[in-house]
Amino acid sequence: MRYREVQDQLRVIGILMSKRGNQIRVNHFGGEENTAYYTHTLDDALAAGIKMARPDRLPRSWCSHRR
Repeated sequence: MRYREVQDQLRVIGILMSKRGNQIRVNHFGGEENTAYYTHTLDDALAAGIKMARPDRLPRSWCSHRR
């Protein structure tokens, strides 16, 4: 999966993903620094973003994968 694909998927569920160098930052739209999650892999960023999302923003088909 590519960066833009992960970013688009997370945006749909209200999560912002940005990148500086090799570091990927995941957070709620308008979220403060204390709620941000940092990683170096897209898989980890996607998983963290899905966990961060509010259940009402997730597509039904994704809810069975959420932990």
